[in-house]
Amino acid sequence: MELSAWLAEREERVAASWLAHLRSRSGKPSEEEEVLLEYFLVRLVSLLPTCFGERKEAGEEAWHQATYLFGSVALQRALSAGEVVEEFGILREILLKMLLEDPAAGWENRVFRRDLLGLNRLLDQGVVRASVAYVDDLFFAHLQGSGIPEGLTPELEEETRRQLDGLMTELKG
Repeated sequence: MELSAWLAEREERVAASWLAHLRSRSGKPSEEEEVLLEYFLVRLVSLLPTCFGERKEAGEEAWHQATYLFGSVALQRALSAGEVVEEFGILREILLKMLLEDPAAGWENRVFRRDLLGLNRLLDQGVVRASVAYVDDLFFAHLQGSGIPEGLTPELEEETRRQLDGLMTELKG
């Protein structure tokens, strides 16, 4: 089995597990934050399979943009810089645990092993992009504003959804 197919079959389970881990770690977020976070996690996880195979370049570009956006939103969620990194660490842990519990056929396959290394690299790049976005936005909040992030506003939530939906539409088209 290809890693892309393995990831696609488990998207919902991965996203639900990631959300559950984030909930248990930080307590109960506001209803608006939880709805946006779930929306975000589902889309991030759904991008992973597209980063392998024929649509690799387009999938990776969408992943990079989405993880940058994730870092920007993390600042508005009042996370610390380390917490956004930890959130990606949780995703990596979930994926590795699932791979060990329910291994894909083809571990011996060179292509599968190459893709597994690619997944690790992709997650690392997500951490970097989210961290850069977080620091960039924090810097500009201090430079241009009060120094205090606005928090999640309905406008920010709508803009985030619009950007994510645009990425997904662009990727499919």
